[in-house]
Amino acid sequence: FLAQVGLASGPQFAATVAESGFTLLLLGAVIMLALILATMIAGRLFGIPADDLFGIISGVTGNPAILVYANRAIPTERPDIGYAMVFPTVTVAKILFVQIAAAVLGT
Repeated sequence: FLAQVGLASGPQFAATVAESGFTLLLLGAVIMLALILATMIAGRLFGIPADDLFGIISGVTGNPAILVYANRAIPTERPDIGYAMVFPTVTVAKILFVQIAAAVLGT
C-alpha cells in the first residue's frame, strides 16, 4: 500500500520540490536559526547554565542529535533534564501553531 501511494504521488512531489523546494528549505533554515538564537539569548538572560541550555535547545528544536552531542560533551545529566522539560511542551505548541496558521491563512 505504501509503495503504491509513494509511486502515485512521486511525480507531484518532485514537481512541488522543483517548484518551491529551495524556498521552503531556506524558510525552514531561517525559522530554525531564529528559534535557536532566541532560545540561546533567553537562556543567557535568565542565567541558565550551559549544560541545561544544551538540553533545552535540543528540546526546542526537537533534535535528539543535539542531545547526543551534549551528552558526550558534558558529563552530567543536565542536558537530558532540559530536553525532557521542554520537548513535550514545544511539540504541542508546534502542532497548535500549525493549526492556527492554517486557519489564519485560510488553507
